[in-house]
Amino acid sequence: MKDQIPYKLEHLHIIKASAGSGKTHRLTGEYLHLLFAQPNNHRHILAVTFTNKATDEMKSRIVEELHLLSSGKSSAYLKELMRDFSLDELTVRSMAKRILETILHDYSSFSISTIDKFFQQTMRAFTREMGLAGGYNVEVDHSSLLMETVDLMLSELDKPENKILSEWLLQFMQDSIEEGKSWKIDREVMKLSEQLFNETYKSFTAEEQAAFQNKEQLSEYKKILIRIIRDYENELKKTGTRAISIMENNSLEPSDLKGGSRSQFFKFMRIAEGGIPDLPPSFYKFPDNLEEWYAKKTATDIIIKIENAYNAGLNDCVKQVIEMYDNNMQYLTAKCILQNYYTLGILNDIKNRLRKLQQENNTLLLSDTTELLNDIISGTDSPFIYEKTGTRITNYMIDEFQDTSRMQWNNFKPLVDESLSSGNFNLIVGDVKQSIYRFRNSDWRLLEEQVEEDFSSDYIKKHVLDTNWRSDAKIVEFNNLFFNKAPLILQDYFNNSNSIDEDESSDQISNAYTDVYQHLPEKKKESGGHVKITFLKDDKENDSKAEALERLPYEIESLQDQGFSLKDIAVVVRWNKEAVLVAEKLLKYKEDHPDSRYRYDIISNEALIIGSAQSVKSAIALMNHFRNPSDELYLMTAVYEFLRYKYKYSPDEAITAYREDTKGEFPEEYRSKIAELSTMSFYDMIESFFSLFTHESDENENAYIQAFLDIALKFSEDKSADLNAFLDWWDEKGCNKALYSPEGQDAIRLITIHKSKGLGFGAVIMPFLNWDLDHTRNSDIIWCKPDVAPFNLLGVVPLKYSKILSDTIFREDYLEEKMFTYIDNLNLLYVAFTRAKHRLILFTPYKEKNDKLSNVSHLIRETVTDNQLSQVSFTEGDTECLFELGSPDKLKSSDTEKEVKTYRIGKWHSIPFNDRLKLRLNSIGFFSDDGSRDYGKLMHEIVSNVKTISDIPQAIEKKISEGEINESEQERLTTELTDYLSLPAASDWYSGKYNVLNEAQILHPLKGISRPDRIMIAQDEVIIVDYKFGESEDRKYNRQVQRYIKSIEEMGYPNVKGYVFYVKAGKIDTV
Repeated sequence: MKDQIPYKLEHLHIIKASAGSGKTHRLTGEYLHLLFAQPNNHRHILAVTFTNKATDEMKSRIVEELHLLSSGKSSAYLKELMRDFSLDELTVRSMAKRILETILHDYSSFSISTIDKFFQQTMRAFTREMGLAGGYNVEVDHSSLLMETVDLMLSELDKPENKILSEWLLQFMQDSIEEGKSWKIDREVMKLSEQLFNETYKSFTAEEQAAFQNKEQLSEYKKILIRIIRDYENELKKTGTRAISIMENNSLEPSDLKGGSRSQFFKFMRIAEGGIPDLPPSFYKFPDNLEEWYAKKTATDIIIKIENAYNAGLNDCVKQVIEMYDNNMQYLTAKCILQNYYTLGILNDIKNRLRKLQQENNTLLLSDTTELLNDIISGTDSPFIYEKTGTRITNYMIDEFQDTSRMQWNNFKPLVDESLSSGNFNLIVGDVKQSIYRFRNSDWRLLEEQVEEDFSSDYIKKHVLDTNWRSDAKIVEFNNLFFNKAPLILQDYFNNSNSIDEDESSDQISNAYTDVYQHLPEKKKESGGHVKITFLKDDKENDSKAEALERLPYEIESLQDQGFSLKDIAVVVRWNKEAVLVAEKLLKYKEDHPDSRYRYDIISNEALIIGSAQSVKSAIALMNHFRNPSDELYLMTAVYEFLRYKYKYSPDEAITAYREDTKGEFPEEYRSKIAELSTMSFYDMIESFFSLFTHESDENENAYIQAFLDIALKFSEDKSADLNAFLDWWDEKGCNKALYSPEGQDAIRLITIHKSKGLGFGAVIMPFLNWDLDHTRNSDIIWCKPDVAPFNLLGVVPLKYSKILSDTIFREDYLEEKMFTYIDNLNLLYVAFTRAKHRLILFTPYKEKNDKLSNVSHLIRETVTDNQLSQVSFTEGDTECLFELGSPDKLKSSDTEKEVKTYRIGKWHSIPFNDRLKLRLNSIGFFSDDGSRDYGKLMHEIVSNVKTISDIPQAIEKKISEGEINESEQERLTTELTDYLSLPAASDWYSGKYNVLNEAQILHPLKGISRPDRIMIAQDEVIIVDYKFGESEDRKYNRQVQRYIKSIEEMGYPNVKGYVFYVKAGKIDTV
């Protein structure tokens, strides 16, 4: 067998793979080719993707294919490998066996990992450059450290040096309250702090970052902005005042002019008061056009007054106001920057505090890895990286490249460049249409444009996978035509609604979907399939969301009638809160129809919110009461939730019982038990609370109880087990935690669009196709770099995303962000629609009058009503319209899979604390026959922690907590040691009059290190004591103490005494 294979693998191959096009199959094939190309090549290939699940799947797929090849079984890659490497079947299978054995014996070098894991491994070689100690901790979730940082910042606001920061935070909260956000400052600052992990913020230059830290420079910049705003507003106000004066001088009221009580000349009164009202198109008809100033029925004397005012300068005032409105770019720019500029200072303060906290804890945030590696690599060549990491990768394969961030690509680029320059094969796979993680810094432009700019076209080979192996014919037909037309409609609307001229015109939305058309393999051309879109009327009389929820169980029943198993059905939603609505509906429907022949079981990692369970609500309410024992509202809530959980009361019944039966207290039989809970440790308190209801808890509640206990236990291990800290964390993060659902259960999958990416389902139901195409929150921040004076005195500014930005110097930034947001939301539709294999069932609202294309529901209706689809049924009714393509034929039995077993959770048990298994980690006598030596060692360790008699109980408790002695021995040992150390000759040593050094090391230049058991230093003497717990006395102990005495005398202490203390015998030998 040859070591070198003639088949050549080279170039950078870019594969654009649409949904269901066999991307995983292609990736596996390319990896196998590389394995066959060189011996031990698994050591030199790095394949990265973006989730652990995808990594495991790819590893399993490669190993499985090698097993099929090596064991003589059928493999889709056999003929391909035989052809490309000019090998016979026996040789291919023999090589596959050798490769598989090599990988299994060297599995740690089988490098298929997430991009974060690869960067982490690389970072381990750069701890010195980062200023971290070698054993640093990696924090996956930055929220806990961030919360601690914010709390610390807020607690120090009263310090003089934080005066400017206090002003910024006050401004921040005023804006937040005006926008209807939470009044809790820590929560809003936490949301703002997430900007620290925005890659745009991280990518600022050192000079730009320095400007954020200069509070004086920020203050000066603010003064410039305020001056621009005041100059403009004062000038405008002056014009308004002049206009009012002219009207008064001519005995005119604004209502005398055209429009009467709604006359546009009232605008001058607003302007004179300092306001800046909107000017409608009718106002623009006034300049130099006297006839527009009055109506046909206006009295002659009034017309004369109007003419006089017109000639006296009112016409000039109109023109001046219009001119100022038309030339207000600088004013609006200053307003937009000033509105949010203070966030620069707040973020910088949080960043500095966060970095300090990380250094104190020797912690690296996972989210910082990419940035730090980027800083280290910047300006160096890739061999430097190879030398530091100790590996030599020759081939790179990057999956889901559309989800890569710009920093991540900058870290990878020199490695790929090095590989290409050596003539090696590299692979990039992605699909712009499936880019839905821009909020995590992904940038689809890397795939669309950047890679081709970074490398010569000589290196690049482009491929398009355009055959759909996943979906039935009608679903592919629908998606082909929908996503061919929808991008064009959206692009036209974007250009027209934003008054984009030819110079600004962009086709990026439509270009992103250039390769959308998919072909069908021959075997699927007659596969059928069914698409149904129900447009539900949405107005004051009709609630489309409620109606969709009502119809959902019937759609699930219909699918079961068609032959679908529950595991083949997915309900896909946009938001977690929608998943909760669906879960509640199906659980309630199942409860109300116990005798139904249909099933409604669901699994979801988003919808089954732990905090929604009555058991957990009751526990949280009780903890809040313990934290605020004097607050009657918390007591009432705790009792109310207790009654609802314990006795299954309805809300009204619980309130009645609270008022009449329990008189505002817990039920009498539970008061002492609940009072006892408040004295327990954090976790024990929670578990003991749930143990009160062991018999009342049903099976569904048990899952939530166990999940909540797991969360509480993990929190108590990772953080200080503190009730206040837990409740703060629960309110911020914990309340959104959901039950984990295992894969492979025969239940309906309830999932968000983001989590569904990469998956396929027999039937997809989307009950809520109703989200906005643009940003809906003014709190969304975009980072812009002003290039116009004087605004460019600050290199970067954070702006609140809003339409007003289109009239500022940041128009291009605004339009770019808006376009990207449109593409994001179109991509969400694409990902969702392409999950379906056989059925796609959609519910979307519609309104009679709607000119704007602001919502995905509008886009769907606009696209579908102008269809070019064959065999389409489109019917319109009073409250709904129905679109159908294909027919819901009964599913062929070959399409279904074997039944999946479902297991019940069973009853939750709690073992009383006193009856639990107790561990003795270092039991006395375990390693010796009689235990005497271990006993002596243990007692020796206890007295080494005793300085005074009062320290004995604490020293013994320490050993109990370490599992070395039992609680039952505590009293006896305490008494024994107290008696021993209270001997008349020794009691003075433990009185507290000496400065005590236990187990202190003495370093002698000739004799080396020695360590007396106890050294006691007073003003005029030093006493050395060596403890012995054995029965026999030995003179060698005295000689040992003599050496201690001599060493201390040489240190300059003249009066040194030494003793050997035979503790158990109660004897003290003077040395």
